[in-house]
Amino acid sequence: MAGEPSRKDVVDRHDDADRRRTIVSIAEANRASADAWLARGAQAWRTALEPLTHEQRETFVETLRTYEREASAEHGDA
Repeated sequence: MAGEPSRKDVVDRHDDADRRRTIVSIAEANRASADAWLARGAQAWRTALEPLTHEQRETFVETLRTYEREASAEHGDA
């Protein structure tokens, strides 16, 4: 997945001592652009979650975690 962005110098790849994985990070030359792009989403989440109580936020986060777990689970009911 990181091959093409790495070839285009968008990301930096670092081989880990454990050869089963590679650490990928945003290349320094692209960090400001990536931070600006991600900041818009982060601000939108802050705005959306701000009116909720602590308990409501916990419920919302747990709902997202449950959805993600179920959406990515391999079920034998095809």
